[in-house]
Amino acid sequence: MTEKLTCPVCDRTEIETNICPNCEADLSTIRMLKQLPILENKSSNKKWLISLLLILLFIGILVGSYSGYLIAKNNYSASLEALQKQANQEVSNVDNVEETKPKLNWCGGFNYRIKSGDSLYMLALRFYGDGTAWHLITEANPNITSPQNLEIGQIILIPNLTEFCQ
Repeated sequence: MTEKLTCPVCDRTEIETNICPNCEADLSTIRMLKQLPILENKSSNKKWLISLLLILLFIGILVGSYSGYLIAKNNYSASLEALQKQANQEVSNVDNVEETKPKLNWCGGFNYRIKSGDSLYMLALRFYGDGTAWHLITEANPNITSPQNLEIGQIILIPNLTEFCQ
């Protein structure tokens, strides 16, 4: 008993021969394909395997990202601690230097008009030969609230050192 086919060209149904009586299309290839045994579909196993691999890849990316974050955080913390230790050492060195310097006293002085590029450190270096004596200028000028707040044209008092007083 032969299987009845449907013609793919003219859609005539229940054809038992290899040639369609309506359009004379050859149906022998279709008949041979229909007689082949049906194999089980193994693509579901492949889909499951691909899904598993994608999940593992995603987990690997997450673990890698998190470990990179932890390494960067560790390096940042270590660098920050090293900078803080270095800053503390510099502060202790500055404290030691300030303690060894004699306290500078002043008497009298002269007025000076601030020019472009002036800073308290540079003025102290220019007039006293020691840039760290800038605090004398700020003591003599209570209107200077911060060394960065010097305005061009501002007139300040540059005090004389006691060694130059008579």
